[in-house]
Amino acid sequence: MTEAEQSQPLATDHILVALDTSPNSTAALIAAAELAAALHMELRGLFVEDINLLHLCGLPFGLEIGSFTAKPRRLEQAQMERDFRIQATVLRKTMADIAGQRRVSWSFKVVRGVVTQEVLNAGSSAHMVSLGRIGRTPGKKIGSTAQALVRNTRRPVIVQMRKPLEGPFLAAYTGDESSENTLRLAMQLASSRNSRLDVMLLNQSEEKRAEIAQQLAEQAIESNVYAARSSSALIGIFGQFTLGTVLLPATAAEWLDEMETNVIVVP
Repeated sequence: MTEAEQSQPLATDHILVALDTSPNSTAALIAAAELAAALHMELRGLFVEDINLLHLCGLPFGLEIGSFTAKPRRLEQAQMERDFRIQATVLRKTMADIAGQRRVSWSFKVVRGVVTQEVLNAGSSAHMVSLGRIGRTPGKKIGSTAQALVRNTRRPVIVQMRKPLEGPFLAAYTGDESSENTLRLAMQLASSRNSRLDVMLLNQSEEKRAEIAQQLAEQAIESNVYAARSSSALIGIFGQFTLGTVLLPATAAEWLDEMETNVIVVP
């Protein structure tokens, strides 16, 4: 089942935001809208009716806990579909308000399927993807959809907490192609927001440090370029960074769960 609504004709480039009714998802929507405005792109929202939840309906172990009674009750497909429609209505209005405030062209789509796969499919043509940072797995801070997305997409992924996507920015550089892309996006964001950008190097020469420092100076970006002694030292520094936004190359995506602030993972 699909449903779409848009306020203006679709643009060539767009930012996709995966939506649900959580506060982190709202923060992801705001971040995506602000980036879309800054980069002159369209904003596309996607709400997935989770088919796995629908499959639980009617099964003997398909139960939910009532929010008011705190008692288990059987999952009913008709009720769940009504809940999906209500959520979609709320999300559409929220998206219209947030996009309208920032004068961003937007569209909203509802699909039914497996959440991770639907987001991957929709994100394959996006400039970047934004979603909330939600983890239900014990010991994990990042949700399974976000983890799957950063492992399997070729697009930058914004993993958003309940805070603005803003500077200062801190980028990791390990010398590979995704690190070059990470540095390029970090410079673009810092320059557009007149914000500070620090770069942490791992296993790089003094010549490379000087080269990156020169690039930052040419863009008039307030910055420092540091060299980490080891990957564990670098992860420790990034894990203590709680204000602003971290940018990681996709090759360092395994560090994502150690981060305490907004993260953009760049392939």
